[in-house]
Amino acid sequence: MRPLFVLALTLLSLAFAAPQPALWVQPSGGVEPLIQLIDTAESSIRLKIYLWTPSRMDVVEALGRAVKRGVEVRVLMEREPAGGRPSMEVIGALRDRGVELRLSKPFRFVFVHEKSMVIDDRVAWFGSGNLTGSTFKANREYMLVTERPDWVREIARVFDADWQGQRIDLSHTRLVWSPDRVVRGVREGNAREKVLGLIRGARKTLFLEQAGMVDEEVIAALEEAVARGVDVRLVGSPADPKENTYFVPGAERLRRAGVRLRYLPSPYVHAKVIVADGNTALVGSINMSQSSMNANRELGAILTAAGEPRAFFRLLRTMEADWKNARPDNPFLLPPVEGVAPWTEAPKYYGRVVTVEGRIAQVESRTGVAFLKFDTTPDAFRLVFFPRVYGDFDQPFPEAYLGKKVRATGRVKIYAGYYEMIINSPSQLEVLP
Repeated sequence: MRPLFVLALTLLSLAFAAPQPALWVQPSGGVEPLIQLIDTAESSIRLKIYLWTPSRMDVVEALGRAVKRGVEVRVLMEREPAGGRPSMEVIGALRDRGVELRLSKPFRFVFVHEKSMVIDDRVAWFGSGNLTGSTFKANREYMLVTERPDWVREIARVFDADWQGQRIDLSHTRLVWSPDRVVRGVREGNAREKVLGLIRGARKTLFLEQAGMVDEEVIAALEEAVARGVDVRLVGSPADPKENTYFVPGAERLRRAGVRLRYLPSPYVHAKVIVADGNTALVGSINMSQSSMNANRELGAILTAAGEPRAFFRLLRTMEADWKNARPDNPFLLPPVEGVAPWTEAPKYYGRVVTVEGRIAQVESRTGVAFLKFDTTPDAFRLVFFPRVYGDFDQPFPEAYLGKKVRATGRVKIYAGYYEMIINSPSQLEVLP
């Protein structure tokens, strides 16, 4: 038997003998595996999260059960997520259940965008998924679950530093961290170095599934890759280029450079993945933006076909399926959908103007906004109204619509993890017999 072949077999056997990370794919995986993981905790839980909406009170309850078992539960949450404040309902519920909660220190990072959890210093969960309804029901997300001692120790060590608001030297790490900067002689991360190294080192193929594409250096590196003959594919979700410049303009620029681009309307792409030459992948919370790589707290991992084959090939299979299901055109620029769809199918038409039908099961009125919801679950598809139009609809508004069967027409969008349709005129809303 040839020596190189023997070496390859030896490396492969070692890879399978070592603790193998598992890849959890959303939305097919659902939230139950995460709750079951929390329920295994015996001594400690460290949870760091960017966005947590009231639709994930089931995770709050799981942490509450852990506290009752005597588990020390600490949660570090972003103080000012983009688009608003953290949920006071979630914060209050966590504190009521005995969870020790801290909000990120202002100016330490632009955002604490990392999503991770360490249980009993034994197992870690991390990736792109927030604790929202859409994460587990509508988004393409990739989360890694690992018992690799070096990975678990590193995530726990960084959590403890961030919990105290202290700088930590990450010049020698197993994982990929943001921010990639040096402050007062301390190297705080390596994300930009790893992202650009993966792109610039590719020889044959690059395959990206990304929520954003705005970093000039990354876009230029991908253009250079095309120029040297690399086959570059990019999958992301559509958006109105007039309203959201985070993905579409950069992606279309890359299309003009020769990148093969496709848009996946459903599930919504919240993933942040790069695969180089079909054998090395970067998976995590790191977006292709300057802020994400150089100013946020972010976490990712490098997977290889040889070192982490189970997770790597599941990732690649899912990405190939998304590529197959995606389309070259942006649905925000397509004509309205013909006919009427049940409200449950609204996420499938993300980006398009569609008419949906259903019965209003819940109404909410808050300062500055009102909602008509087609189900009582927190993440149900909703119709959104702003105060300037309240007087144009049946009174008392919005209570008059509770229990009514309606037909609504508008563009399906996402805000803070919720699929919704903004209603600006009575012509968009019809009450049915």
